[in-house]
Amino acid sequence: MNIRKACIWRVWFQAINLAFIFNIFLSPQHSHAANLQTQDVFFFSTHKRPMQIVGDSKNAFILTEGGVLLYDYRRSAWVDNLAPGLTVNAIRYSPSRSRFFLQLQGGRILEYNTTFRRLNDAPQSDFDIASDEGAAADLNGVTLEGNDLFMGDMIRDRYMRRIPITLSKVFEYDNLWILTHGAGLYYGSLRRKQAAPFWFGLADKNAQVVYPEGGNIWYGSCKTNLAATSGIESQSNGALVKSKSDLSTWKVYLAQLESGFNEGCIHDILAWKDFIWLATEKGVIRHDPRSGQFISYSHLLGGNFVRVNSLHVHDGALYAATQEGVAYLSDPQGEFQSMGSLIQGGIVVNELISKDKDLWAATRYGLFVHQVDGWKDLKTVSGKDVPEAMGINVPSVAYHDSSLYWISGNKVMIKPKKQLPKVMLERDQPFRIRFEGDMMFLGYYSGVLVYDLNRKLWTDFTLKDGIPGTRVQTFALDGGKLWIGTDEGVERLNYKPYLP
Repeated sequence: MNIRKACIWRVWFQAINLAFIFNIFLSPQHSHAANLQTQDVFFFSTHKRPMQIVGDSKNAFILTEGGVLLYDYRRSAWVDNLAPGLTVNAIRYSPSRSRFFLQLQGGRILEYNTTFRRLNDAPQSDFDIASDEGAAADLNGVTLEGNDLFMGDMIRDRYMRRIPITLSKVFEYDNLWILTHGAGLYYGSLRRKQAAPFWFGLADKNAQVVYPEGGNIWYGSCKTNLAATSGIESQSNGALVKSKSDLSTWKVYLAQLESGFNEGCIHDILAWKDFIWLATEKGVIRHDPRSGQFISYSHLLGGNFVRVNSLHVHDGALYAATQEGVAYLSDPQGEFQSMGSLIQGGIVVNELISKDKDLWAATRYGLFVHQVDGWKDLKTVSGKDVPEAMGINVPSVAYHDSSLYWISGNKVMIKPKKQLPKVMLERDQPFRIRFEGDMMFLGYYSGVLVYDLNRKLWTDFTLKDGIPGTRVQTFALDGGKLWIGTDEGVERLNYKPYLP
């Protein structure tokens, strides 16, 4: 009896050891990016209403509605948003001691260390003895670059819209800053009596799309509360924003204030045929970055002002995934044509991707593919029942090598060629799958997952790790940087140091 028990225990322990070894070497291993370093992260939101500015010959600190910005004169670059997610009431600076202080709502005082880029608690007495440095600037005779005009106590843009000046200061005898309500900052030289628009940040914090294109980054938003704005931006329902990849130069186009740009709720951005194309709540809009002109394509699939969820280039044509089906454009000067109905009566198409000559559609009612003889569901082309791809909302679909990936509910599904599909992993409300080499990126409600297909290792970058916002809405990849858009703004993350 004892020998029998010993044999049973030996077999049981061997099973445990085998299971342990299996989990280590065959199962996906997870790590959490809970130690994000400030040098790898930069967050920005809306900064078009600057309220205070302090500094010295090295740095300028600007308090805006989106946080406290740090501008480095020597690098000619914005290097930090010091307190994302915190409500800052006032800022002070001590030039003699090179110490910068923030006063938060509720009275808490923080000191910013410019060397280590960290915030630490500080006593009220240090804040009190620091000053609001910078001399008041005499703006008489100032000339503004571009089409903006200085008119005494205000600025007017090329459309003669009034932009109130809230503050003007000069630092080190020459660095001139003009703070406005609605148009952000103007920066220049008091000695030369010149200043130029110096916009930084988004027009609307609700970032729906970030799109890298060459040396530029394009941002799209969808304003959710029109009543919460004032000034010139209250006349617009969103904006298209363009910056250099290093965030040095910005251009803002406000919807409904630019000719042809009638809809500012932007869901996707894509470059095609030397134009920038916008998927909006009311059709597709074409933007010419050379002339600044916009043209609206509001008639799609037999209807007017159809919502467009995403854009995709396939076989030389531009395809639009809409609330009613798929439309395509063969020539920028032509009109959108229908791809034919996936389901009678129309279907919500979330996303499109290409696999050779096939066009795959992630839809409200499952996965479909368009081949030479028309649209088919996954069951038809695979010959197998796939409940996770039929009659269920599929937000995103992707191909890597010969494997098909898609989102079904909270699951990420994988179907290798000629094999049955299986669940790869689960997350809360995933919305997008993208690949860069053998790395898979998954956007979901509270973060972005980076998965190494070869090593079966993944890292999660989440809101809990310090990404401001209440939900992740978009992400993009560009030059080793991961751009994450939330309902509070955009974070640029150097993600590779955190991968296992």
